[in-house]
Amino acid sequence: MTDLKMPVSEESWKALDKDEQSWFIFATLRSFDKRLEHLEGRKLLDKGLTVAGGIIGGALAFLGLKVWR
Repeated sequence: MTDLKMPVSEESWKALDKDEQSWFIFATLRSFDKRLEHLEGRKLLDKGLTVAGGIIGGALAFLGLKVWR
């Protein structure tokens, strides 16, 4: 199965038998699970970027106060 968002059209879905539909549902759920695991695994990166953004934003705010005072 490919990584397309919707690998089968509605017309094709109706033409599939129940076993094939079940397989597509299983494969789609497995794909969702992989994507969710990937997103949940980025916690350290997300926190690091948040801290870096806070530091940069704080420094720019400090410089802005110094310049316009």
